Amino acid sequence: MNAARVRAGLAGALILAWPLSTHWATVSADPRVALLPPLVLGSLLLLPGLSRGRGRSALLWLALVLGLLALLPLGVAALPMELLPALLPALAAALFGASLRRGREPLITRFVRISEGDAAPTDAATTRYTRTVTAAWALLLAALAAIALLLALLAVPDGLLALTDVASPWPLPRAWWSLWSNAIAYAVLGIAFVLEYALRRRLLPQAPRRGFVAFARALAVHWPELKRRA
Repeated sequence: MNAARVRAGLAGALILAWPLSTHWATVSADPRVALLPPLVLGSLLLLPGLSRGRGRSALLWLALVLGLLALLPLGVAALPMELLPALLPALAAALFGASLRRGREPLITRFVRISEGDAAPTDAATTRYTRTVTAAWALLLAALAAIALLLALLAVPDGLLALTDVASPWPLPRAWWSLWSNAIAYAVLGIAFVLEYALRRRLLPQAPRRGFVAFARALAVHWPELKRRA
């Protein structure tokens, strides 16, 4: 088995472990379990460098482990896990939104250009559409982040307000936060992804035709390049 397959297998395992570890931490009273979700996510982000034996990635991973362990005696081990479901879509929203600034190329426009190459349509209708979709994704991701943060703040017995000894003005079961973070938010993203794909095929008949699986694969392949050019 070559290194690329091993790396892909590890990445798949970590992606699967992310929602599972988050749910386990939600239903567990053990603060040590609350450290697993941020550890899993950090390991996933650092996996490319770790798999290539880069010293900087190894040092960052060690710093992540030590930083998380340092939260245990402070009694705030759950803090990173509470913040991540809001932080991740907020960062993604910022990425989409930043590409809409004057003089920048909208992220979806850039994806079409990179993934399609010479076959990429350059007409005004396509440019307007890809810019509008970029703005829509920025707004959707920002809304998902805001909802996750609100639920994390109001959750009882150990939401963000409770961690700071502030009573929740509208106490919500922690299970609501878990259901949103581990299921509903992902479902919303998936539905939006499929709906946009169907809408694009109807509104942009001049766009190159490719199957949904091929489109999703192209997005995964070119995502690192999109981030570097953002």
